[in-house]
Amino acid sequence: MERTRLTSAGELRALFNVFILPRVRHGELDELVLMSAAAAATSGQPPGTVSELVGYYEAGQRVAVAHRFMTPDGEVAASGKPDPKEVRWQGELLRLTEHAD
Repeated sequence: MERTRLTSAGELRALFNVFILPRVRHGELDELVLMSAAAAATSGQPPGTVSELVGYYEAGQRVAVAHRFMTPDGEVAASGKPDPKEVRWQGELLRLTEHAD
């Protein structure tokens, strides 16, 4: 059984940016939009921006989940990178804690 561990946003971002994002950019992982809705006006994003929760998969196994804002021109808004919420890494499912780091 997989162990779940709560961790900080910083640790999730580091794992995602080093081990997941490059594989996404090289087409090695499949992306599936799990949720999509108009970005809230309070988010500070341009009109027409969509808030998405995205799953990243390898051979049908989900390896990460992240949130992103997609602008009308198809770019990821804010930092330009998705904001990870969970990452599977070395036999653990790492999830974001409730508190900010």
